[in-house]
Amino acid sequence: MDHIEKRYEKSGKARPCFLEQEDLVNLARIVQETFTRPEVDRYFRVSTTLGGTRVFCNSIGDFLVQKDLPDRVHDLSFWIEGWGQKTRFDKTVLLDFSRYSVQLKVEGTDPVWVYDKYNHLMKFLKRKSAWYWPLITFEKAIIFSITILLISSMILSYELGEPVYYLGKIAMLGIWSVSVFYDTRKIWPYSILRLKGTEPILSKENLFMVVTLIILVLIVLEGFFPPLLR
Repeated sequence: MDHIEKRYEKSGKARPCFLEQEDLVNLARIVQETFTRPEVDRYFRVSTTLGGTRVFCNSIGDFLVQKDLPDRVHDLSFWIEGWGQKTRFDKTVLLDFSRYSVQLKVEGTDPVWVYDKYNHLMKFLKRKSAWYWPLITFEKAIIFSITILLISSMILSYELGEPVYYLGKIAMLGIWSVSVFYDTRKIWPYSILRLKGTEPILSKENLFMVVTLIILVLIVLEGFFPPLLR
């Protein structure tokens, strides 16, 4: 039975997160923990896409000092493998950032190591959650609630015989539908990785969030309460 090999795997999706240079260095250190220096030198990779070309590097320090790096990216991957005496590779870590998800996969022959490595990385990423993560996490529930609110207010305005308000609700529903079908990950991506400098207060994400909140408040105030008060 010596030829039978058991491998354990734990994978999951992290919250939307925001990381700066120092965070990426610390994250790379956590990924490399428990791996030997030869394993890190030979099998550790950090990569991103620049101008349609995938760029790899085996050192986070060398990666961050590249001159052609943009100020920030949404696409980044950490990958490392280690080997044992009985198997060629006995442990693997893959952490993949993109606009649409943050995916972590840990695999190995030791279930305790897999569990500890996975939880260590997930706890670190949780501390670096983007401030707008609840909006993404509960996006479907928010969209459903606002849509029902608008439709209800349209019906109520129609029943009360207020065509002006009724037509206004149709217009607001149209605007809301456009925002629903637009790719919101272009506004609030799952990952924002700051490679150079610091994030400005009036970033694109912050500005769109303020505008969105104003629209939501107007929808609630103008779309539902006026008909009830008449």
